[in-house]
Formats: sequence, structure tokens, C-alpha cells
Amino acid sequence: MSELLMDTVLNEEQRLFADTIKSSGEALLVIINDVLDYSKIEAGKQDLKFSAVSANDIINECVALMQPQANRERVIIRASLPDAVPNIVADPRSLRQIVLNLLSNGIKYNKSGGQVILSTTLEPNGEVSIRVRDTGSGMNPKQLAAALEPFRQVHTARRGGGTGLGLPLTKALAEANRAQFHIDSTPDQGTLVEITFPTERVLSE
Repeated sequence: MSELLMDTVLNEEQRLFADTIKSSGEALLVIINDVLDYSKIEAGKQDLKFSAVSANDIINECVALMQPQANRERVIIRASLPDAVPNIVADPRSLRQIVLNLLSNGIKYNKSGGQVILSTTLEPNGEVSIRVRDTGSGMNPKQLAAALEPFRQVHTARRGGGTGLGLPLTKALAEANRAQFHIDSTPDQGTLVEITFPTERVLSE
């Protein structure tokens, strides 16, 4: 209804109100979906549909979706996606959610002029890794431990909000895809998250 309202003739103040209603509704929907997804994982009811997936294609889709937000926050997104990286066996929807969550965090917990760098790598042992590195505020070990607990928020973002489920949900989704989740973070230097798919989840050419 807010989108329909914005298509009508409105003055500047009314358009601002309608846009606030729309963005607030979208933010609420994200929170509800995160809580539902985490509840499904906790209950072992997550419905994953595994197929051959190009991690590079998923990352490109997510970058396109998040670019407007990055532009608003003056954060640069860079991607290094070699063609040699093979497809993996994963659930496309949850893999997309993993990348979107990490990209969103990389932007949210960054500074103006900062960067988020995404990359995929075919490791020498045949595994495929997805890495998301940011130049943001970073976390100390205590903050990192708290960030990995459901419904705990670490107040290092320029703007707060959310459920505190971003990293716990991302970790749970990675593990549901039979991938390993690893995170390193250093205060004032940034954060690196690695999602590694084992060889049995990597498709040969």
C-alpha cells in the first residue's frame, strides 16, 4: 500500500512520510524472516534444495542488490571472482542470504570511504572458499563472541538496529550447506569471514 501511495501525487513532506512507511515495513520484514529462518534451523526444519550453484553468480547478484546501500554509505564494494572457480553443491536461496548478510554487515560496520572485498578461491586442496573482508570497525575477542550469540548486538555500527541474528544465522546457514564458517576480526582494522565448501561439495568440470 505504501508503494501504491508513493505512485500518487504527493508533496515533498508526504512523499517522505510514505517512504518512511515503506522502508520501515521492509526492515520489519527482514527481521521477521531472520527470526523465522533461525527458528527453522534450530528446530531442524530448514527446507534446503541443493543444486549446482555458481558462487560467482550469486555474489554478483548480491553486489548488484547492495550497491545502492553501499553508495549511500560511501562504501566501496570490490569483487575478485576468478572464472576458474567451479560450481558448488549448495542451496541457492540460503547461499544468497549468507552473502547478503555478510555484505550488509560489511557496509553497516564500515566507515565512509571504507571497502568491502568479496572473493572466491579454488584452494590447492580442491575446496572452494568465499571470503568477505571489510575495512570497518572490527571487534575484539569479547565482542566477536557476543556477535556470534543469537539476539546479541555489538554496538560498533554507525547506526544500530536489527535482531542480532546476522552472524549466528549466517554461520548456521553455512553449516546447513555443509560448509565451514570462520571469522577473524581486529578492532579498527576490519573483519574477514570465510565460508569454505569441502571437496565433496565442489563439482569438477
